[in-house]
Amino acid sequence: MDKLSNKVAIVTGSSKGIGKSIAEVFSQKGAHVVVTSRNLSSAKAIVEDLGSYGTDPIAIKTDITKNDDVSNLIQTTKNHYGKIDILINNAGFPLVSEYWDSSFNDIDIEGFKKIIESDLIGSIRCCKAVIPVMKESNSGNIVNISSTPAIAGHSQGSPYTIAKSGLMGLTKHLALEYGKYNIRTNCLALGNIKSSATFDHFDNKTQQKLANEASVKRWGEPIDVANICSSVVTDDFSFVNGQTIVVDGGNVLL
Repeated sequence: MDKLSNKVAIVTGSSKGIGKSIAEVFSQKGAHVVVTSRNLSSAKAIVEDLGSYGTDPIAIKTDITKNDDVSNLIQTTKNHYGKIDILINNAGFPLVSEYWDSSFNDIDIEGFKKIIESDLIGSIRCCKAVIPVMKESNSGNIVNISSTPAIAGHSQGSPYTIAKSGLMGLTKHLALEYGKYNIRTNCLALGNIKSSATFDHFDNKTQQKLANEASVKRWGEPIDVANICSSVVTDDFSFVNGQTIVVDGGNVLL
């Protein structure tokens, strides 16, 4: 039997890229996946594909920066399945030049707020909404998707680094406060992952330079993240809580 069989997993931002890959791998391993996107038709298209795995996926339109959307996501999921086992906080602000390629002092406060609202506060909203449901069943797994600049720092994309650093702090706090309810919270710090939103942002020369940063000399693939994510939430990792796992091909070494 697949280790995620009949588990209910919410994957935010799962209509494309890394989130889509996580949704696919979870479905392959037997989980009922809730696909979320601000675009409902995009989410429904993914659900149609996931249905071929014999699970019961559903699509819910969700903007994680809106309280009502997050409340509806959790309530609709609970009403449909009766429980929520897993939350993957993957949704975040897209990589855009306005914030990634600008210096710290050239980005106004509203720019910082915009990214923090999406990458950090959005995940906090989802955690606050799902934890009471997980406490009812005395079990649950939360995975926050962070980034290696939150560990090693970076000379670009300061709003992203700051927001992703907050996710690591959120992970530690939730692990310590809610571990007694058998709710585990862990974090993945991603390096250079070849999702179109990130990879296509760079020219060919920069793409190759970034590939060479990893000791394995390649970009990571979304499925690399999905496979690790699907393992962390199983009982094989039952004694791992509050940790940040670096997924970058051996660049940032702890």
